[in-house]
Amino acid sequence: MGKIDVQDVKEKAFLLGITAGIFLPIRMIFVTYVTDDWLGSLGLLSLFGLLFIYLTRKNKLGQVGRIFEKQMRKTIGGRIGKYVIAFSILFLIYFGASIFLIDRGNSVYYYDKEVLYDTLQSYHQLTRDNIPIDKLVGPVPLGTNYEEFAWISNLEYTLSVSLALMNDVSNGWIGNLMFVVFIEQFEVLGILYFFRRRYKAPVPMNAQITSASL
Repeated sequence: MGKIDVQDVKEKAFLLGITAGIFLPIRMIFVTYVTDDWLGSLGLLSLFGLLFIYLTRKNKLGQVGRIFEKQMRKTIGGRIGKYVIAFSILFLIYFGASIFLIDRGNSVYYYDKEVLYDTLQSYHQLTRDNIPIDKLVGPVPLGTNYEEFAWISNLEYTLSVSLALMNDVSNGWIGNLMFVVFIEQFEVLGILYFFRRRYKAPVPMNAQITSASL
């Protein structure tokens, strides 16, 4: 097993901290106070990344810029870059599905969500004893020909109502956060594509010699 490069890990953690500490709050403020429309939010990550590259090439970021360029060449152009792309796709699916379910809870299952919300406001918690089961409409049935798949409808109903209820309790903060991360994944994939072209991993010297000899 290879020895862990502590300095390399520190540099990656440092850049991750800068990105999360600066970009995510900016995105949340933009979505909350400027516009919650996805088109208005799109482009912030790309702008952030391109600005970082520009300042790095102009030597305006000092040591931070050197660490940034070094890590981009080592990470984005290598195997870890592929893992980042895979995780971005998974996050895209997960948060996209969550946003869809919240919308279902606020539309198709709106009545049940409101019943549960009123119960939560009255008792400050939901239990088997205080949930008015008789007032709930329940999940949309799939039909008599698909009774064996009723568990899918029940799961979709439970997740939709639960997520929509959590979003209401948080005054929409959860939905905004999911929306921010979801939109971010599109930009992550785009910016990674650009970075992989801009910061290709250097070809090893022995590979260049072998290629030249052929």
